[in-house]
Amino acid sequence: MEKYAVPYKLQVPMGGVRLTDGRLKKAFDNNAEFLKGFDVDRMLYWYRVHAGKKAPGVPYAAGDGHFENNLHGQTAGAFMMGAGTELLWQEDETLRTMLRDILRELSEDQAKDGFLLPIDRETFKTKEYPNYTRAWVTFGLLDAGYAGEDTAFTMARRMTDHFNKSEVLPYVKDMNLGFQGILASTRMYDAPCGKTEDIEVAQKYYEEDWWLRQLIEKDHRAIYAHPGNHPHSTLLTTLEGYLDLYRVTGEKRYFDAVTSALSMYEDKWQHVGGGIAMCENDDYYPGCLWLSPKHNYNELCSTNFWILLNQRMHRLDPDNAHYADEIENSVYNVLLASQVGSTGFHYLNFLERTKDWRYLDRATCCASLGTRLCGLLPQFLYSYSENDVYVDLYAQSEAKLPNGVSLICETGLPDNGYIKLTVTEAEHPFTLHLRVPRWAAEDGESFYDVHTEVTKGAVFEVEFPFGYRVTRYTGGERIPDKERYALEYGPLLYAAMGAPSPVEVSWDPEKPEAWFTPQGGKLYIKDDACHEYWPYCDIHDEPFSVYPVVHEVK
Repeated sequence: MEKYAVPYKLQVPMGGVRLTDGRLKKAFDNNAEFLKGFDVDRMLYWYRVHAGKKAPGVPYAAGDGHFENNLHGQTAGAFMMGAGTELLWQEDETLRTMLRDILRELSEDQAKDGFLLPIDRETFKTKEYPNYTRAWVTFGLLDAGYAGEDTAFTMARRMTDHFNKSEVLPYVKDMNLGFQGILASTRMYDAPCGKTEDIEVAQKYYEEDWWLRQLIEKDHRAIYAHPGNHPHSTLLTTLEGYLDLYRVTGEKRYFDAVTSALSMYEDKWQHVGGGIAMCENDDYYPGCLWLSPKHNYNELCSTNFWILLNQRMHRLDPDNAHYADEIENSVYNVLLASQVGSTGFHYLNFLERTKDWRYLDRATCCASLGTRLCGLLPQFLYSYSENDVYVDLYAQSEAKLPNGVSLICETGLPDNGYIKLTVTEAEHPFTLHLRVPRWAAEDGESFYDVHTEVTKGAVFEVEFPFGYRVTRYTGGERIPDKERYALEYGPLLYAAMGAPSPVEVSWDPEKPEAWFTPQGGKLYIKDDACHEYWPYCDIHDEPFSVYPVVHEVK
């Protein structure tokens, strides 16, 4: 039997792409420094305690911190995710050594039956251990394996073999946010060490037929009122798992549920800039689109799931440029906006007042997935088949793809629209697909500009026009008798700087081009010396409003 009933039409690189300059390279480099700032002793603390060894240092998130104190071992998984993805593209002796140190200790601590969490077997039956923590460690081991550490694949396989026979399976999805565990199973199947049992466990113990039907019927309660432990945007990672099941089985109901869910999220649950408005532990309804920091929304984990889900869709439906648009929007306006230099990642990316201060805690779930996503940035630029190359995101880069094509991309994006693409190698003529993003397309509909019979030496040069887009606020924090508008320029979301919150400014939402002047990466308002707009991705601790009150001036 074929491993996949519906194979991907496009492949993504697992190496051979190098960022050479620009915002994405800065994010990639900052991420490497962030990872090097981890303390191996602290990440291994609970593993050493569990093994009866000396355990110098203290665990991350000490005191009443949730993640490492309540979910022992998750931080080691997080580091392996980030280091493994960084090392796909660029060798780093320090990261390689740290990764191998962690793998060595985990290998020593792994039980004969494959159990690999630094807790006793009874504790494994509690909290989010079988789902969240197992998934983080599984993902970390797989990413380490793809980075060349073959022993990590062996450890992940043994760990999953234990789980596939675990006594928690009959109730595993009913545990705290239990639905998120499905992706650990489907990603294992996707790996070189995958087994059919991984898919069987995903279907038998995680699948919820009623929820799939609810999604297909476009019932928004599937998003904000899931009757499991509590609703959460983590349901997006469940969709990743269901799309994997579609590829394996070919059962259309999985695909229909995922595409229906994507349309619902874009309709009622996505903020301007790409953030996901649904999170957890709050009151939600379709279109609530909370803004103030007293609410929970725009969690970085949600953006990770959103980007990787859209990447899967792009690989299945290559010529639909919408999926690459979604990736671009979320990378620029959430991922880059969440990264605070080499210090950490904002957990929630608020659109008003100030962003979340939890970038100071490097052991959160969002820091875990933020570091993995930054490590994967080179992978989002290009996709390919035997005779095709798709340029999905434009960034200063060099690529040597497995199909024999090499390219150099020079660009000013996302700060200006200049792009020059040079084909430096081509073993045979190929078809080149250059994405025209929706923010630059005349009718707002993105597409791929197709060039056939491309050969070595071909050069493609374009200047995408930057325009303004205005979005009127319609969510649950409207202010009586006042209107609030968000502003985008080119691919970037902007915010009005200042306090109190929300900021109040004056311009014409129907003619923003008559009121704003771009200069030095900022936007200046005509006849207003007190306010200016900054790219949202450049803001961290300063007060701002993405949706300021706008007094309309004609």
